[in-house]
Amino acid sequence: MKPLYFYGIIPTDSKIIFDEVSGMDNDEDSVYTLPHRGIAAVVGTSPRDDYRGLKRDQAVRYMVNHQSVIEAVQSHFTVLPAKFGTVLPDADAMERMLQQGHPKFEAAVANLNGLTQMEVVTVWNLQQVFQDIGNQPEIMEIKTRIAGLPQDQTLQDRITIGRLVKEAIDQRRSDLTAQIAPRLRNLARDSVTNPVVDDSIVVNVALLLDAAGRNELDAVLEALDKEYDGKMNFRSIGPLPPYSFATVEVQTPDLAAIDAARELLGCGMNPTIDEIKRAYYQAARQVHPDLNTNNSNSDDNMTALTKAYRLLLATADSQMIARSAGAALRGSPEAQEALVCNLDHATIENMLMISVKRQSDTVSAASVTA
Repeated sequence: MKPLYFYGIIPTDSKIIFDEVSGMDNDEDSVYTLPHRGIAAVVGTSPRDDYRGLKRDQAVRYMVNHQSVIEAVQSHFTVLPAKFGTVLPDADAMERMLQQGHPKFEAAVANLNGLTQMEVVTVWNLQQVFQDIGNQPEIMEIKTRIAGLPQDQTLQDRITIGRLVKEAIDQRRSDLTAQIAPRLRNLARDSVTNPVVDDSIVVNVALLLDAAGRNELDAVLEALDKEYDGKMNFRSIGPLPPYSFATVEVQTPDLAAIDAARELLGCGMNPTIDEIKRAYYQAARQVHPDLNTNNSNSDDNMTALTKAYRLLLATADSQMIARSAGAALRGSPEAQEALVCNLDHATIENMLMISVKRQSDTVSAASVTA
């Protein structure tokens, strides 16, 4: 039996087959829902049980299939998308995931209802920008002074010019972002600023828009285009699934990593959440860079310690959700901190670690036991 590929969550109680799109297996696959208490997982058979380590052409093909399914489903329903490459072994595992992740899935779908992601990319004419910056007096003075000199005599001056150009570009981008980004964010229920990966890009922002915001976006972009007199190009991409604001990730725990985290924090096999926190704070006082200025490894040690702490909290949280079934234990902070986390392999090897994450978030996991 082939494993099941998980595309996302939608708000429906119905069993649906999406005939208009094929899944990861193309013509051999069908995409359908597995409903559970008002929500449903959108799934299909998977030709692989692991999508890591793919060759580029394979990765592109599978990612296109993944995206095509989600966009087709989005034309009918609000979609809480799953991370590319999410696979579970069978329908029983999907059912356990739905049951135990239900509170988080239901809340996330409700928060996304009626909203669409659009991405706005602002691009300037980089050649013109370089020309303008190159005419600045400080840079022109250096250029004039080194004109005609051998290259081996001007290395430091050319490095200085490069630094000044980089600083000028960064300052211009910062100033323009401060002018443009707020006007875009004002249209949105939420926004995420994407990294600028190319000097030609000024602003790259993802917007979570309702119908009114989508209607206003074109007018705002047209107004910005007129204001900047064609010196920058404003374009929108979408509608897109809301990947930047909520994406489901499902993982099985790394037993070796949990063992290493427990040993690093000095926790026993059955710590409470309160004990995990105390162990972290005590260890942090010993390795924190601000308190260990003479230790060149302090930053790395603190990073490893924080990663271990988050992993153990996520493991404890998984057991809390499973035991409480979304009820009493989660309702009381005291009960949460008193919860005993069982870190033996027999308990954690069948866990599913489920999170709904923003693009800009660090780990924000709600984990559950399968």
